[in-house]
Amino acid sequence: MKKTCILLVFIILTAFSCSKDNVKPSEDFLLSNKAIDSIKTIKSAYERKNKVTLQKRIAPPLAEDILKDFSFMKSELVLTPRMVKIKETSISVTLNWQGSWWVEKGRKLENRGVADLVLDRETMKLTEINGDNPFSVPILRSH
Repeated sequence: MKKTCILLVFIILTAFSCSKDNVKPSEDFLLSNKAIDSIKTIKSAYERKNKVTLQKRIAPPLAEDILKDFSFMKSELVLTPRMVKIKETSISVTLNWQGSWWVEKGRKLENRGVADLVLDRETMKLTEINGDNPFSVPILRSH
């Protein structure tokens, strides 16, 4: 009986001692989400071939490379973030990606890879792509 009473008191104290305060997300969490949202915006603009948005969200030299490769009629990308590294001036998002591009005569090209997308920490502009570029149409090969 004493064990049951002690257990009951312990459960009651534990239940009432829980805090109901909302936990505020950390700055790193907020930065990570902001970086991933920026990448989603770039992906969406790329799929829609929205040059204006891409020029605003991507550093000029990289934007030029991506825009000159707009030879597709339609594209679909699936980006899966795996890790976010926050540095003093940049944020690097490591992701797996799969892409499909429809080119002339309805031919479909597919590719996949792994890339580190590096964004400027202040502006959230894409400044660098290390690894396999998800914003590049694969080479059309004839077999």
